[in-house]
Amino acid sequence: MKIYYGWWIVAISLVLQMLTVGTTMNSFGMYVLPASHEFGLSRANANTGIILISLGGAALAPFVGRMLDFLPVRRIMALGAVVFGGSFITMGLSHNIWLTAFALALPLPLGIAAAGHLASTTVVARWFTAQRGRAMALSMMGMSLGTIVMAPVIGMLIEAIGWRQCLIAIGIASAAIFLVLVPLMRDRPGPGDVEPVPAGVRQPAAPAQAQGKPLAIGAILRMPIFWMLAFSVAMALSVLQTVALSIIPLAQESGISVTTSATLLSVLGTMSLLGKGLLAVIGDRIDRVIMLMSIFLFQAFACAVLLVGHSYGMLVLCAGLQGLCAAAISPIFMALLADRVGSASFGTAQGAAALVMALCSALFVRLGGEIYDRTGSYDAMFIAFAVVSLLAALLVLASKWLPGPQPADAPA
Repeated sequence: MKIYYGWWIVAISLVLQMLTVGTTMNSFGMYVLPASHEFGLSRANANTGIILISLGGAALAPFVGRMLDFLPVRRIMALGAVVFGGSFITMGLSHNIWLTAFALALPLPLGIAAAGHLASTTVVARWFTAQRGRAMALSMMGMSLGTIVMAPVIGMLIEAIGWRQCLIAIGIASAAIFLVLVPLMRDRPGPGDVEPVPAGVRQPAAPAQAQGKPLAIGAILRMPIFWMLAFSVAMALSVLQTVALSIIPLAQESGISVTTSATLLSVLGTMSLLGKGLLAVIGDRIDRVIMLMSIFLFQAFACAVLLVGHSYGMLVLCAGLQGLCAAAISPIFMALLADRVGSASFGTAQGAAALVMALCSALFVRLGGEIYDRTGSYDAMFIAFAVVSLLAALLVLASKWLPGPQPADAPA
């Protein structure tokens, strides 16, 4: 039986996201202490590195997303692969903090968007309609695998050869892998590519608009549903990112070694992977808005757990709970966004949403560092984040009754 080529697109997307996200956002905490010591940075200033990545991504995502809706995806991804690898090599060789900051702010986020998450999920959205939720969940397992696989590898490399040599090695290896996989990507299904529809998943009422004309960005920005979903998910993901960034320094300050601390990211990644596997089974059968609201409520509880204590056992529990939340937020949001704006405009819509999320992430990450610097503790941050998660749950629930356009390829 011939395998639908869309599933190969999902597999390639999984690997690309594993490398781009696993070596950057999910592992940034591994570099916080060694870079802080070498450059003499405070915790808040060290966290500024990930803020630069987020702000750079915010500035570039709308442009990259728009290009993905109009230009061949292979060209964009090949450029992203070279830029991504070159950014790591530059940071590994640089002893100038301003050059390092530049690499974090522009080339690295460009590589992440063009070779990783933004490009790969855009292509997945084009290849799937009836099973869009499942396909998104499976492709985004790469983020979880990135934490499971890359965090221990990075930890061992840092201890064995130092953090600078680690960056150079990752840059060379990731660029080589990307340039092998990118030629296998295909922009859209061809005439002979028919998506299989399993039992229990309804066929959309109209053909997918993957070949249609993309909506203007102004039309997307005038959709109230876009802003409601973007803001709620931006708050929830910012909480997740800041907690994941803080958990490694918190563990090391509690006397836990670098290698052992890295296992917390592995726990987070493992639970995220299991959660995405479950989502791949049920994601197209349950109301997506209700699922997001439930996840945000669960995330509020996960933040409250860290108020009980900071032992290794409590940190493992928090990492596991956060991993389950991280498993579902992005895949559900991506599928819901593609349902509402149409797959032909998904690159543009996702780029605009990424701008909102990056700005929110920058604010939350900086806030987390400032709270620690002023109080010497993360407890106030955990309280604030629990409240924010509750607010995100209410916001996404309100979107359920918010009117909005329904493209032809939205599930019936």
